[in-house]
Formats: sequence, C-alpha cells, structure tokens
Amino acid sequence: MKKPNFPTSRSFSLEPNASAGSPSALSPYVDNGTDIFTTERYHDIEFARKEWTHMWRKTWSLAGLASDIPNTGDYFKYDVGPESFIVVRTGSGDHDISAFYNVCHHRGNRLVFDDFGSVDKFVCAFHLWSWNIDGSLLNIQDRETFREEVVCDNPPLTEVRCETWQGLVFINMDPDAAPLLEFLDVLPEHLAPFNIADMKIIKDLQTEWPCNWKIAHDAFVEVYHVQSVHPEILPFFNDYQVQWDLYANGMSRMLLKFGEVSPHFQDQEAVNEGLKALLEEADVDPEAYSGEPDGVRKAIQQGKRAKAQRLGLDFSAFTDNQLTDDWNYSIFPNVTFNAHPEGLLIQRFRPHARDPQKSVYDLMVLIHPVDDPKYRVPAYMGVEDDVDLSGKVRPQRRHIGYGEEGLGMVISQDSVMMGHMQEGVQSHGYAGARYSEQEQQLRHWHLELARYMNGEK
Repeated sequence: MKKPNFPTSRSFSLEPNASAGSPSALSPYVDNGTDIFTTERYHDIEFARKEWTHMWRKTWSLAGLASDIPNTGDYFKYDVGPESFIVVRTGSGDHDISAFYNVCHHRGNRLVFDDFGSVDKFVCAFHLWSWNIDGSLLNIQDRETFREEVVCDNPPLTEVRCETWQGLVFINMDPDAAPLLEFLDVLPEHLAPFNIADMKIIKDLQTEWPCNWKIAHDAFVEVYHVQSVHPEILPFFNDYQVQWDLYANGMSRMLLKFGEVSPHFQDQEAVNEGLKALLEEADVDPEAYSGEPDGVRKAIQQGKRAKAQRLGLDFSAFTDNQLTDDWNYSIFPNVTFNAHPEGLLIQRFRPHARDPQKSVYDLMVLIHPVDDPKYRVPAYMGVEDDVDLSGKVRPQRRHIGYGEEGLGMVISQDSVMMGHMQEGVQSHGYAGARYSEQEQQLRHWHLELARYMNGEK
C-alpha cells in the first residue's frame, strides 16, 4: 500500500461505514493542543511521590486474574510502587473477592511473600498475629501482655476497593472512587465480543527495566517507532494507516491492521513471505493464493472464520476487521491490551518501590483454549511454539532479568531502548516531548495524569 495522505481529521478510519457510537466507529477528534511536557515526570523523586499520592492512590489498578484464585482461601499478591496487596477469594460467589494491604498491624511486617498461595488464615511470621481470610482479626499472640487500650479495636486488615470485570481483578485505594465499570468508559462494550472471562493464561512473565514506568508505557502506546525499531514486521503490518480513538478518563486505543504491507516498506507489489506466513496461519495455502497484496487481509479473514468453525471457536460476534486487526487499548494508568479473537496480550507497567528510574514490566497472554497440539495462535501474539494452548495447566510466572530471552522479538527490541531513553530525558539539552499526531494517545494520557497531579481529579 502506498503511503496515503494524512487525514485532516488526524486519524484514519478503518471502518468508515460503521454507525456512530459503535465499537468500530472513529471517535470524534479530541484536540489536546501542542504543549511540550516537562521531563521531571520520568526521573524526579518528588514528582514520583506526588504522582503516588495524587494519581496512584485514586485510580483503578489491574491486580490480577480471578482465575488464579478459584477456591476459597486462594490468594495472589500484587505489588505496585511502595505498596503490597493481598487479593483473596473469600467465598464461592463470582464477586467473593477482597483485597487488603499486605501488612501486619503489630509492627508492619508483610504477611505474604509468595506471588500465589492458599490459606485458611493469614499469619504474621514475626509475632504470630493472625487474621481470617475476610480480614477480621483472629488472634493476637499473648494478648494478655498488651494493655487493652492498645488492641481493643481488634484491628482488621485494612481493606481496599476490589471489583472485577471479565475475570480481571482491579483494586483502588480510594474508598470514594467511581465504580470500575464507570471508570473504564467504553471498554466493557468494545471488548465484550472477546469474552475475556473465558480465556486461560498461557504466558506470564515479569522483569525489571532500567527506566521510569511511564517511559516503558509510552513505548507501547504508539507505532511511530515501528519503521525504525521493528522493520521486520513492515512487510505485513500497516504502521501508518492507523485509527486512533481518544476516550474519557485517559483511555484510548489504536486499531492496527495486520495482513497489509506498510507504506514504509519498499516492495509494495509482491505477496511477501510475511503475508504468506499470515495466510498459512489462517489455513489458507499461500501458494494457491493468486491475488494482489491488498487482498491478503480479506483472504486471512475468510480463512480465520472457516478455521474457527473447524476448531469450535465462536467468531460470529467479530467484524471481519477484528479477525485480522489488533484492537489495542490503553487503560489508564498503566495497562495495555492487544485484543484478538484468539486471545489477549496484556502489558502492565508498574512503578518501582523506591527508584523512579526503574520499573517492573509484566507480560501476560490469555487465549481461548484449544485442545489440539497442532493449533497455534498468530505469531504476532508472541507465544512460543512449545507452549501448551489447551489451558489445562496454568504456567508458572517467570521472573527474567533485563535483556534475557523470553519476551519475544518485538518487545525485546523495545526494551533495548528503555535505558537509553531514561538517560536521555535527564539531559539538560532536552526540553521535553514533541508529539506528532501519530502519538496523540500519549498527549491524551499525559493530560489525564496532569488532571490528577493538579487536583482536578
């Protein structure tokens, strides 16, 4: 595809005939101005402290998966910034999940240290104080040695807001925050056809990066860098003709076309090897395909529908474009979704507990399981060929070092840039980011952060 003129609306529309307000429709353009954002947000300790107080303690944060705590007493630990939380199933109902600060009321020790576990009570390893899984106090060891004024309140674990959507568990430290579904704005409607709650996790990685969490986040909310950092995918990924949509509460998305040659790729005439690989993944014989490169995307869509029927996957709720394209959402403040009919790639960017120039990166891949050893999800979902896709066994969480293998080609290429960016944003020669309209999601996101920082939210 030749490089089209950039639209005056500042965004392409991938489905121009979509009805207004429908999930596929281009949202009205939001003019967020042209200001340059200052750089202390990426390295300054005082900015990080204010960000924690004014933003992190007031927003919903994706803590984990409800499927990881199927039975009463099952829990997972969620660390973000200086805080740690216990998310525990307290009963058999879908919403019987509670979240507490992971701290003992006696002397401040952490109560749990493992990522996952199952208990009938929480016991502090230091002095054996204990709590029931509903957070109520169970026992104070040698209580008779305390003056009653010290412990007469029978201190329960300090609870935080906890709500679920599509099997995803979110927490919020602000007791007065708006409900989760209200905060998510259009996302529940848009992502309903993907049935995330029915997906199973097949990949779970965690690593530490040498950069502020926002530098990491920002790299995955634009595709302007694809032509330079990921040239390998240009033969089958259109990184220029993108639909950008900006929503309330700092939410946004990109609709990204796979199965189409990038305007930045030199050879626009051949059905290249990348396109052939996508055809083959959709069970379309690439050697039998006789059309032009511009027709490959449609052939993949048709192939995927037929393949889904054979495998027992229900793709009937998806538009043709959803079968090939990446519905890529930025969920304020620190999560991105790459949504596909086959599954969901979740990236989460967490602030380091003490150092604003470091961050924790999480990568999770969820799929609709298929119990067929020959079945593979599309390569752009970053799942290795030896991964079990039956969903029968939850994979172990892998903690990998910076630069170690496991993230996949594209994310590994991005990660190389992180340390260089962290160094560069602290230079006296750098005044701040100058965003193109291809990066309009970033401007939208940083303006939402500013609303929290200045007390508007």
